[in-house]
Amino acid sequence: MSSVALLAHPGVGAVLVGAAGRMMAFLDHFAGVFTLISLTAVVTCGLAATDRLVLTPRLRVAVQSVHRASAVAALGFLVTHIAVKVVERHAAPQTAVVPFTGGAALAVGLGTLAADLLVLITATGVLRGRFAGSRRPWLWRVLHSLAYVCWPISVAHGLTAGRAAHAWVLWGYGLCVALVALALLVRALSFLGRHRSLSRSRRDAKAYRPAAVRPAALAALSTRSDRPLTDPRPSAWPAGPMAPARRSAHGARLPGQPKHAARPGARTVRLAQPGSGE
Repeated sequence: MSSVALLAHPGVGAVLVGAAGRMMAFLDHFAGVFTLISLTAVVTCGLAATDRLVLTPRLRVAVQSVHRASAVAALGFLVTHIAVKVVERHAAPQTAVVPFTGGAALAVGLGTLAADLLVLITATGVLRGRFAGSRRPWLWRVLHSLAYVCWPISVAHGLTAGRAAHAWVLWGYGLCVALVALALLVRALSFLGRHRSLSRSRRDAKAYRPAAVRPAALAALSTRSDRPLTDPRPSAWPAGPMAPARRSAHGARLPGQPKHAARPGARTVRLAQPGSGE
């Protein structure tokens, strides 16, 4: 009851109304700016997450996490921005959903178009697993790449809609453009590096490719394999100390050969007959 009585006090009510008015004015001025900053972070981190020249795998995972968090923040600031504009009657409810309707100006229609694209991009990011398991995985990449269209439309909407921008706002927009341009440069260098590495690997594969076997060589090999194996020993052995040892049929060394050339031959084993004296 005491809290209700405190709220019913004229002075407290005036303070709360003044705080709510200042909050609405702040959101009216800066909700759209925060949306553009978050969208810039989404595009920049999305481009940087594909880099393989500078970032390590762990850093790429961290950049992807920032990319998703920035997308959620951009969607939240967008909803706040649209709600404030509708409550203050700066835009009609249908104008906030369907672009270029209700007699809205071109700048407002651009903002509505950028908002619809941002919602579509966020939805495709959430449903990425569904697209990967479908028959058309390329459709996710095409829809998610609409961020490259949404971001410049948002910049154009912020510079042309509403009141005249201050100098610091223009500097902020310039910083956003510089960040996205830097991310595009890194993406282009990474793509060129991967393309060169693939071309080099293909050239190496072609250089080390085995030569094709000719039919004549295959026929020659098959002819050689069909020939019977013969003893390549010559008919006349060379004379001298290095000449191989000659043996008789029983393996005994023949006269005129050195002693080291003689090898024991096979001995015949005879079995004793029963009743003999052996």
